[in-house]
Amino acid sequence: MHAPRIAIPGVVLALTLGAAARTPPTDDLWQGPRAGMIVGQVVDAASGAPVPEAIVQLTMPRRVMPDLRVAAEPPPAGGRVMADTDGRFFFSELPAGEYWLAASKDGYVPGAYRQRRAGASGERFTLGEGEVRADVTLRVWKYAVIAGAVVDEAGEPAVGVAVRAFVRRIVAGQPRYGTVSYLVPGATTDDRGMFRLPRVEPGTYVVVVPSTQTSIPASIVGSSYLRSELARAGVAELRAFGHPRTLRIGDVAFVTMNSVLTPPPPLADGRLQVYRTTYHPSATTAAEATHVRIEAGEERTDLAITLRPVPAVRVSGRLVAPDGSAPPPMSLRLAGDPLRGVVTNSLGSSDPSAVGLETATGFSDADGRFTLAGVPPGEYVLRQANPFLVAATREGLPAYWLSQRISVGDADITDLAVPVRAVFRLEGRFEFRGSNGLQALPSGFGVTIAVFEMASGERGVAAEVDRRTLAFATVAAGGRYIVHVPASAGWVVRSVTLDGKDITDRAFDLAADATSVVVTFTDRTSRVMGTVKNAPGRASASAVVLAFPIDRQLWTDHGASPRHLGHAYTTPTGEYAFDHLPPGEYHVIAIEEAESDDWQDPQTLAFLAARATTVSIAAGDSVKTVDLTLRTIR
Repeated sequence: MHAPRIAIPGVVLALTLGAAARTPPTDDLWQGPRAGMIVGQVVDAASGAPVPEAIVQLTMPRRVMPDLRVAAEPPPAGGRVMADTDGRFFFSELPAGEYWLAASKDGYVPGAYRQRRAGASGERFTLGEGEVRADVTLRVWKYAVIAGAVVDEAGEPAVGVAVRAFVRRIVAGQPRYGTVSYLVPGATTDDRGMFRLPRVEPGTYVVVVPSTQTSIPASIVGSSYLRSELARAGVAELRAFGHPRTLRIGDVAFVTMNSVLTPPPPLADGRLQVYRTTYHPSATTAAEATHVRIEAGEERTDLAITLRPVPAVRVSGRLVAPDGSAPPPMSLRLAGDPLRGVVTNSLGSSDPSAVGLETATGFSDADGRFTLAGVPPGEYVLRQANPFLVAATREGLPAYWLSQRISVGDADITDLAVPVRAVFRLEGRFEFRGSNGLQALPSGFGVTIAVFEMASGERGVAAEVDRRTLAFATVAAGGRYIVHVPASAGWVVRSVTLDGKDITDRAFDLAADATSVVVTFTDRTSRVMGTVKNAPGRASASAVVLAFPIDRQLWTDHGASPRHLGHAYTTPTGEYAFDHLPPGEYHVIAIEEAESDDWQDPQTLAFLAARATTVSIAAGDSVKTVDLTLRTIR
């Protein structure tokens, strides 16, 4: 069903919504006058041209429901319209309140109110009673295209192979690729070896042909437990013997997630060869690949990727539990150079183009034995592939994790003994210490999850919080983690402790059970605000204000959601504001938005620090005003 189309000739507004669309709900939230109006236009961000017939969505922000869930609701006059042929739209009969406004159209990256860049966040805004906001512009960005061809060592088309594009971001102070799951377009080559990625957002990408060799013990190929475990490990489909994706090699099923199994011919001595994961044009790591910078609406159709065969060996051995027994069958992943710098949090999919970048994956049998076929020489780490370790514990089953470095040469590795360890417990509680002391769960607090992120930005684990006792518990593999809980209902994290040691905003090594994690919240929040003016002294409406700590140890190893690093866009009058910056010493600087790419890179931060203003934020500082002058850094 189409959204209602609204014609707005010039400045004359014709109300065409039906009475049914205006029928207000009975919720008390919307009692009172409804005389507000929003008028605007949807435009192409690159050209400024109107975007006709875009869908514009207006919702009121999240509000607490009686059962403590939160939801976004359309305003009583209807929250969805279609712009006219000039991209113009309007909403009328609106109550005072806070709103979220966004536009979308096929072929375009959606845009929200005051969103300036594709992939960035928009802003909520407050509409006063009877206010008419008549100058709203919603920007959308035309999708770009990345296309090309994949050929083998003989120059012949590589048919039915997966191709992916990973966007580049700075995470935890390091370049990372594929961090944003919806910015990982994928495709499969056709009979000419050609591929086309049609929904690419503006940004910098590396393009890759993944090649993961999956080896399953032939004796358990039909096991339902196997299918469940592989699904949790990101292998969504396992075909029986005789299918083009499955080949039997002795007692092992050799599987590919490409459309067809495409191993190169074996060597003269019978040894297996494989095509390793290859980044455009012929690199083995994302960092060494040729980066593709693409703008909105741009089409790059000249990419060529050449696959070259390399000798491969078998890696086989046995998993050993702490008591010397065999652990239950478990999925395994062997990660090497192709995964260096790549974050694969959300790459699992039934689409053959959505394979991961592990060099090899496999599965152990009931005796703990495993074989990984098709492994090229290199340095690897063998780990469990299923990240959902808590699922086994909830079912009363033992759960194990492993992390074993393996050096692979030109000969098969046999009888490798790999120790596995029982998962560690992560337990703790929330505390709310506000202006009135210790209290129960505050009204409207919407966060019920404590997230333990990997300090590198990789996937971590989440623990559900009991809203009555405020306790949480989960299990995790060993590693380096950081605790992250977002602000909610005016409450922010004041501190995180483990065994009484302060680990707030800092990574910690999980090498044993951690059962005394305390996350303390406070309602004494801070606010830093001010204005930005350019050199002639006029308000700057196109600046971005960056805030980052003086303590350089906080520039890295902070996970994907650092609280101490923030950015805020200026309003049309040059104003900016930061809410909830944790107490500490900060650098603050205003620069042009176009110069803010990769600003979280430590080298960039060091450059900015020498030109920034310093500000000290103490616990409970209500408002601190810092006026800035726009800096030119390029």
